[in-house]
Amino acid sequence: MKRLIKVVLALFIFLLFVGTVGLLGGLIEIPWVSGEVNWLLLNYPWLISFFKGILIILGGLLFICLVVVLSVSGGRKRLVIKDGKNRIEILKSTVEQVAEEAFNSTVHPDKTKMKVKIKGKAKIVIHLRIDVLSKVRFQPIADEIKEQMQTALTTALEPIENQVSIHLREQEPTKTSTFGKKQSRVI
Repeated sequence: MKRLIKVVLALFIFLLFVGTVGLLGGLIEIPWVSGEVNWLLLNYPWLISFFKGILIILGGLLFICLVVVLSVSGGRKRLVIKDGKNRIEILKSTVEQVAEEAFNSTVHPDKTKMKVKIKGKAKIVIHLRIDVLSKVRFQPIADEIKEQMQTALTTALEPIENQVSIHLREQEPTKTSTFGKKQSRVI
């Protein structure tokens, strides 16, 4: 049954290809092709209907492709693991929780911004941005967090390849004065 479907699909694609080349031969001067297409159209007038059908089919396929491209979201929401006939689906939020638990004991969550991307069939990419006062002092802790996250992801999601990148962003220390920019006007 699969072979029959493949043969029918191959014939359909071949007819679309021939029809498209024929249309181009009628519109643009292509050596040999344009002459043959004009001769065929003069001798077999039903080919005009064939070319119109090809245009309608190509337009429909392009419209379907446009709808599919616009309706599919950019990121995957689930990680799908297939092992033979078995299939396991892991939500993106679960992967985020595993990653957050790996660094919550070291860094406060308010100082971080994490992006989790599911790429392909079995790959997770995590980008973690941490706001720090000094990049130099915090670099060893960042390396430790990276190792913790990779081991946590490896133990939780064994067959999945993971990639963790940590970006340290230096920020200016905030003022601790009670009045902020405006000082008291009391003399």
